[in-house]
Amino acid sequence: MKTLYLFSTIIIMAISVSSCSVAKKMDKKAPAIIGEVYVEPWTSEEDSGGSGYNLYIPMHSQENKDILLDSVYFRNQIVKLARISEDANILYVGRFGNLGKSNDDIIMSSNPLDEMANKPPRVPQSIPCQIEDTECIVSYKFKGDIRYFKIENIKERSF
Repeated sequence: MKTLYLFSTIIIMAISVSSCSVAKKMDKKAPAIIGEVYVEPWTSEEDSGGSGYNLYIPMHSQENKDILLDSVYFRNQIVKLARISEDANILYVGRFGNLGKSNDDIIMSSNPLDEMANKPPRVPQSIPCQIEDTECIVSYKFKGDIRYFKIENIKERSF
């Protein structure tokens, strides 16, 4: 009985310590001056091309050149951010595809090797905290350390 008590105590302590370390890395504000963050839908011109939305994060200035935005979690998806420089301004873009039907070309066969060509389903990813559809969490690198910040009130724009 003592062994079970000791084992459960160690597990609870390990979980609480690991969750504290993630919470410490979440910053209260953005590491640089961020403009109005917005999202725009996109649709492929091809019939089977798909659709989705782009998330735009403009940075008006960057005091510290050691900061590099890496990826963004938005609407149950995580994508890498692409960096676009425009003079002194920097724009980060995250391109998201809609999580729709992923079994359009499913192969059903009695031979298992034929079915290996099927694409696995796209499953929404989860993070340890809850965010709304108008919020995102951005990960960035600062002097080799990975940190996070939250952006709220993301505006929806149409083209």
